[in-house]
Order: sequence, then structure tokens, then C-alpha cells
Amino acid sequence: MKVRVLTALVMVAVLIPFLIFSDTFAWPLLICAMTAIGIFEMLRCTGMLRKIYAAIPAFLVGVGFPAVLRLLEANGIDPLRTFFILGVCLTTWNMISCVFSKGGFTMQNALMTAGMTLYISFGFSVLILLRDMENGKFVFLLSLLIPWMSDVFAYFTGVLFGKHKLIPEVSPKKTIEGSVGGLIAGTVIAVLYVWLIAKLSDAEADLFVVALAAFVTAALSQVGDLIMSVIKREYGIKDYGTLFPGHGGILDRFDSVLVTTPFLYFLLTLSETLIVIR
Repeated sequence: MKVRVLTALVMVAVLIPFLIFSDTFAWPLLICAMTAIGIFEMLRCTGMLRKIYAAIPAFLVGVGFPAVLRLLEANGIDPLRTFFILGVCLTTWNMISCVFSKGGFTMQNALMTAGMTLYISFGFSVLILLRDMENGKFVFLLSLLIPWMSDVFAYFTGVLFGKHKLIPEVSPKKTIEGSVGGLIAGTVIAVLYVWLIAKLSDAEADLFVVALAAFVTAALSQVGDLIMSVIKREYGIKDYGTLFPGHGGILDRFDSVLVTTPFLYFLLTLSETLIVIR
């Protein structure tokens, strides 16, 4: 417990300067680093790290996209269309590699490598897209705040009150009580955050919409955690890495964020009711 708490405090201390200067090159630089580490952890987990013909394209596409994201935006190039094209190219390359690998690179390997590379890259890259939106300096923090607060309160609620297992075949320690506690906490904290930001910035906020969006986001964050747990179980590992003592690797700590960021981004592109500046 002490190690987890200390590591969490150090993580927050390191992250704060990047959040403050998120409108500079520092933020994409951090996102690229996290994406590279995440892809490395996934390739190592699946045993594909030594398959050079799969690993190199994965890093080029996965890390290259967030690296050029703001450049694409500055030149009026649609980043989502670009990502789609890169995804098709990477998937096609992997399937071609499967054909000529003489059994050393199965179709399952090809699709898993491409799919998880794109999943990790897009999940992290959207943190840049969120930051660059109107009011992005406020709303992009929600994609971190909601899943992390939901995770923290789910853990402590589960420890204190947990009696009924959630999905023991996937994650033996998670409980229904913990899940409910995380959902409530993630929703309430998000509403309080948006209400405070609206007051301080003389903005209007539809708190009902915020609560609904936060509840769905908190639920998705828990699903994201379980998705990565399924992969770990299938490949027989406990953690993706050891970068964060007591927490595991990048994918262990940001597994829920990879799901919440795309959801919030697409929600905000469809609706401006979360925070509307007067």
C-alpha cells in the first residue's frame, strides 16, 4: 500500500508540469513517450517484440501519429482520416508478413499486433486532440480525472465493503461493491470539477449532461481495465511492466484511459453542452 501511494504521488508530481505546459511541445513529447512504452509492453507481452518486421512498423505508426498530430492540425489535415489510413496500411502489412513468414507470424499475431498498436496509439493520441479542442485546457483533464478517481475509489470501496466478486474469471480481486463505489465517485468528482471550472471561468455547464457523460465514462474506464486484464490472463503475465512500483507498467496504469479518451473526444465533437463559454 505504501509503495502504491508513494508511486502515485511521484507520478502526479511528474505529470503536473506537463499538464501546465500542455499547449507546448512538452505534451506531445510525453504522449509519444507513453505510447512507445505502451507498445513496447504489449509487444513484449505477446512475444512479438523480436519480430522485427512487425515491431518496427508498429512503433513507426504508433508513435509517429501522436508525433505529427499537431502538425496535421496546423495544416488542415484531418487526423482521424490520417489515422484510418495508417491503420489500414499497418494491418495490411502485418497480414502480408503473415503470408511470407512461413508460419513464424500467424494471422492471430498479425491482427493482434496491429489492433493493439492502433488501440494504444489512438487512446494516448486523443489526449492531444482533447487538449487542442475549444475549452480543451479544461475538458482534457476529465479523461484522466474520471478513470483515475473511479479506480482509486473502486479499490478502497472494494477493500472496505467488497463481498461479491465482479468477474473473477478476469480479475479475481474486483468486486461489485468496488465497481459501484468507483462509478459514483467518478461521476460526483467530474460534476464537481466541471461546476468549479464553470464558476471560475464564467462559463455555463449542463451538470445533468456532465453527470450522465461522467457515469458512462467511469463505466467504460472499468471495462478498459478488464479488457487489459483479459489480455494479461491470456498471455500469463501479472503486469505489463515494472515502470511504476506497486502499479505495474504504462498499460497497467493507463488501461482505463485508453478507453475513456476516445469516448470523451467523440462526445465533445458531437455536443458542446459539457462546458459552454458565454
